[in-house]
Amino acid sequence: MAIFLLSLFILPTASSQQIYFSRKIPADSTTLSQHMFVLSGQLIKNLAATARDKRDGEYYGCLFAVQALTHKYKESNQSIDSLRLALKTTGVPEEDSQGYLNIYEAYNHIKLMRASGDKRSEQEIFKWALPIVLGNFKGQAFAYATEPYSHDAAAIETEWQTALAKVQARQSDSLSIDSAIMFAQAYLQHLVYKPFLAIGKKAAFKADNANFIIQDSAMITMRDGAKLAAVIVRDRKLTAPQPVVMMSNIYAGTEEINLAKEIAGRGYVGVILNTRGKYASDVSIEPWEHDAEDGYDAIDWISKQSWCNGKVGMYGGSYLGFSQWAAAKKLHPALKTIVPQAAAAPGIDFPMHNSVFTTYALRWVSNVTKNKLTDWKGFFDTADWNASFNKWYTAGQAYNALDSVNGQSNTIFQRWLQHPSYDKYWQSMIPYQQEFSKINIPVLTITGYFDGDQLGALYYYKQHHLWNPSANHYLVIGPFDHAGAQGSPSAVVNGYTIDQVAKIDINKLVFQWFDFVLKGGVKPDLLKNTVNYQVMGTNEWWHAASLEKMSSRTLDFYLSTEKEGKFNKLANKKTGGHIAQAADFSKRVIADFKDSYSMFSDTLNSKDALTFVSDKLQSDVVIAGSFTGDLMALTNKKDMDIALAVIVQDPFGKYSSLSSAFQRASYSKNNSRRQLLKPGVKEAIPITGNFTGKKVLKGSRIIVQVSVLNNAAVEVNYGTGKDVATETIADAKQPLQIKWFGDSLIRIPIVSDKF
Repeated sequence: MAIFLLSLFILPTASSQQIYFSRKIPADSTTLSQHMFVLSGQLIKNLAATARDKRDGEYYGCLFAVQALTHKYKESNQSIDSLRLALKTTGVPEEDSQGYLNIYEAYNHIKLMRASGDKRSEQEIFKWALPIVLGNFKGQAFAYATEPYSHDAAAIETEWQTALAKVQARQSDSLSIDSAIMFAQAYLQHLVYKPFLAIGKKAAFKADNANFIIQDSAMITMRDGAKLAAVIVRDRKLTAPQPVVMMSNIYAGTEEINLAKEIAGRGYVGVILNTRGKYASDVSIEPWEHDAEDGYDAIDWISKQSWCNGKVGMYGGSYLGFSQWAAAKKLHPALKTIVPQAAAAPGIDFPMHNSVFTTYALRWVSNVTKNKLTDWKGFFDTADWNASFNKWYTAGQAYNALDSVNGQSNTIFQRWLQHPSYDKYWQSMIPYQQEFSKINIPVLTITGYFDGDQLGALYYYKQHHLWNPSANHYLVIGPFDHAGAQGSPSAVVNGYTIDQVAKIDINKLVFQWFDFVLKGGVKPDLLKNTVNYQVMGTNEWWHAASLEKMSSRTLDFYLSTEKEGKFNKLANKKTGGHIAQAADFSKRVIADFKDSYSMFSDTLNSKDALTFVSDKLQSDVVIAGSFTGDLMALTNKKDMDIALAVIVQDPFGKYSSLSSAFQRASYSKNNSRRQLLKPGVKEAIPITGNFTGKKVLKGSRIIVQVSVLNNAAVEVNYGTGKDVATETIADAKQPLQIKWFGDSLIRIPIVSDKF
């Protein structure tokens, strides 16, 4: 929605402060406007207390909205100018901010023109001015400038009514500062878009047709007769055949023309292919299963069009990252490069993560299979989903009954459950083993330390280099979350303020890569070597020839029986004996699903986990890569799902999460074949953590926590050895008993040559 950019601008330091705002606010426009004038005036006073060196994009993003609501239109536009300058240092593309903000700037100008005596109505002025405004934008910037007018009026109205109802439902006459700012932003969006959206749509449509050749719902026939819909956008000025940049998109929606326009604005033919069954396609929606063949067939069709010069590149994130690897599995000759971002890997990190199915899998598949578009409204009803998952969990039902909790069985979800191993079903979707050796096109993988699909993204990278040692495959990884790795990294991720050099424009990097590969341009400066990673806390990008060559040595720790205060010691050498741990699956603790997460804490949560603490580090170190563990254990069950977290306690006593992993023991050695544990027999359980890069200060301690998965976010493994998806609370019986031995080894890769 149009408010998306504004919603980034909430001052986190102000979130706990309260401001007066009567809970009995009327919905009629005149009286509400008066209330908002008063509220916005209070917010301006509050913002004025912000120190000058803290007046960044968040500050100006909040300020311009409330200034407009207090009729300070000139000052609001000055704040918009300041915001644009601030955004240049945050990684948000300048063209993006120009596009989303020009409608607010126009609103302010119109108010000033009316105040100076212009007799025309606001709508008349807007209708006259918008074509002039849009004429100032060219190429990619033009695509962004017209994007606000693609939004749906009913959806914007619904968003406003939701925000209004939430504020009206309060039981007190106060609002937190961040809630007040968000409400003010929603109100401003409502004021700006309601009178201007219809006019803007007409002007944007006219401007679009003057600048682009647009094909909506071009139908492409697959080898089996199925037809897939595609949006195709070409720049009218480019009459010669051009390279094509394509997305293969399961998240069908009305904004796809804007995506294709953005591509065309960068000098390519933009193609957004909707996956099978989506948008205007009339076949069944079957995620993951047909993308390899369909990708090949679509590229074959594109390569034969008069506007294509025979070169096709692909990019996009999450499922759109997967669909690129699916296309590479068959590798049409016209596919010259792919740029998978935060790429999901079916059977590897979704719908099961290290062989453990997640409840999120049902939420996702419901989102994309409910209709031919995307059920974002249902997907973002977080409270309803969390209630369903907790209901399933507390009832002790089998995981295969999860989709029946809300009364909507899902055929695809049930199909997945028939394949708990990484078998031929999953192997058919993406390159498998020797198939990676045949992928000889340049590849740029982008992922993040906080990306939920990092496991998948790095799986592709590792397998490609394993089976094709000469693979032309680059990696960019930094302090990005799932969304940030696909566009503009957030300035604050999970409570961590990223280094300035990490605030890169990832979209710009992607198209620099396309210019390099498809047009013979210069290789992006960031790609100094095969592996390019930003080390948190150094404000530097580091580079290595391979993942193996990143680290010079490892910090080796063993789980010890020796006590370190109320915890155990993380020892530097093997110790004898064992540490006991138990998990009673007959007990249920309701999960506290949180909308946000901070990697920092003043206290260490050790509930339900064994905690091991190291001695203080004797020097600064840079941890770079993924920790590995060989956990030596003896249990009374045939299986278990374990979680391992690595935490840093800095010299000042503050805790921060470094890396984590969870793993089903029976698949820890081979995800294609289940090997049950032997009760009463000591066995090794290998585990690998998330990739990270961070400077850790001298005097810090490394903390390792080991726990057993038992919550509403994942299926519950009761350890019977049966198909886990069929187990219920009736299978809990005796608690799981574990002995962790003192030769359990955790290895943390470090780079020590700079410190």
